[in-house]
Amino acid sequence: MNAEKRRKKRLRNLVCIVYCSLQLLIVLALFQGMGSLLHKLVPAGIDLSQIEGKIVAVDDEQENTETIDENKLIVCLDAGHGGKDNGSDYRLRYEKNDNLKITQAVAAYLADKEDVQVIMTRSDDTFLSLEERTTFANQNNADYFVSLHRNTGEGNGVETWIRSDADDKTQALAKNIMDNLDAAGISRNRGVKKGTQKSESKDYYVNLHTNMPACIVELGFMNSPTDNQLFDANVENYAKAIGDAVLKTYEAYGKDGADATESVEDVPGTEEQISTETGEGTTGQVLQNTQIENVSSLDATSHDWGLGSHTDDENRPLDAVNAQETYGKYNVYFIGDDTKDIYLTFDEGYEYGQTESILNTLKEKGVSATFFVTEPYAKDNPDLVRRMIDEGHVLGNHSVTHPSAGMPSLSLDKQENEVTENHAYIKENFGYDMYLFRYPTGRFSEQSLALLNNCNYKSIFWSFAYLDYDVNNQPDHASSLQKMKDKLHPGAIYLLHAESETNAAVLGDFIDAVRAAGYGFKNF
Repeated sequence: MNAEKRRKKRLRNLVCIVYCSLQLLIVLALFQGMGSLLHKLVPAGIDLSQIEGKIVAVDDEQENTETIDENKLIVCLDAGHGGKDNGSDYRLRYEKNDNLKITQAVAAYLADKEDVQVIMTRSDDTFLSLEERTTFANQNNADYFVSLHRNTGEGNGVETWIRSDADDKTQALAKNIMDNLDAAGISRNRGVKKGTQKSESKDYYVNLHTNMPACIVELGFMNSPTDNQLFDANVENYAKAIGDAVLKTYEAYGKDGADATESVEDVPGTEEQISTETGEGTTGQVLQNTQIENVSSLDATSHDWGLGSHTDDENRPLDAVNAQETYGKYNVYFIGDDTKDIYLTFDEGYEYGQTESILNTLKEKGVSATFFVTEPYAKDNPDLVRRMIDEGHVLGNHSVTHPSAGMPSLSLDKQENEVTENHAYIKENFGYDMYLFRYPTGRFSEQSLALLNNCNYKSIFWSFAYLDYDVNNQPDHASSLQKMKDKLHPGAIYLLHAESETNAAVLGDFIDAVRAAGYGFKNF
């Protein structure tokens, strides 16, 4: 009997030992996995200790302005995003970290050259506004400015952006960078591009507001596994390629980079870096649409825009897809491109104290949205409208009177007045050219679509909306957030009413969910 008890006791002890061993193995595996995760979140930087004193960053420059040797070639390297602004992200990989890693590598390579002075807008995980970056370069008389980023969206490869009126030096700098990177090994050479993704006549903020040859290098797509593998394997090679390109440009054109572009007035930059750092939200756009003849002969039948429940295999509402195919010729959008990006839009007819919270959240998350305002709203809330513009958002036209029966209920002349009078008011009082229009109540006709096209506007409808506009009967927070997440689809245009307390409350969580699903944010 005692022998049997001892046998059972030994068996229990053995089971405990095996169990504890398994637990220990699990803990070790978790630590190993956490190490891998931390490597993704905070990739190892380049050791700059060997060249200490040869590189000046913003904080160093503020402490000691004598450290910059103006007799040398001064190269300003700008690691895009930083601090609270992560930039693009993909599976817990943040653009700001990749930007800093490659920028540190370029800095280390160039600083080792005897006649080169490297200055950096940031040398650690610090947030800087666009204005602070360009001011730092200008005040220190940099000869060249190179801003390093990663891309996101559909596609792969490397591209470089320069200002729309770039001179020969700037074009040579960008071409040399692309040629060298191509030779170093990239998935695709997407070339040198002028202006911005939206317009060849607009410019990214850092390209426009620097007084020397400047460019933005997009080093592959964050959501491309191939580009990520190439980036990780070639940081040193890419750094050498970019550094040598700067030196080659300097050899050809000399040090007088400050004369490369006309000096611009000191225009305050946005406090937050928005999405792709366009800085376009300050003046709007002027479209030149192909004019449609005989508008009055088109169908004047009024249609109520709404969405059914049927979707395609990408969760896109079939009504929106079909409407886009039918009416797209009128420069109208019921749904965006079939890419993993969405458009956040807010309708502003009345102010109920929620817009400030919405703007705060967008600023915190680094997202640019579109706000469609009526003329009375702009008159009653000029500070909010000015803030929308100053923080890089797009201002859209929502008519003067917001006719309850819809635009088609009015004569063509009155419809045009609804558009042009609000446009003129915003232009006169805020210096902003609106170019997007949202139809009050969603009612439209072929005539009204053609009329808006001839007013040089894009008409923006939506592929998601819900009952959020009744301030006295607001929907539940949790169910509303879930509905917004469930309807996520490529090219989604979200219509949200800014008077909604629910929208203000769940916006931050929704933005986080969108990014977690691998989507980005765009504007028209």
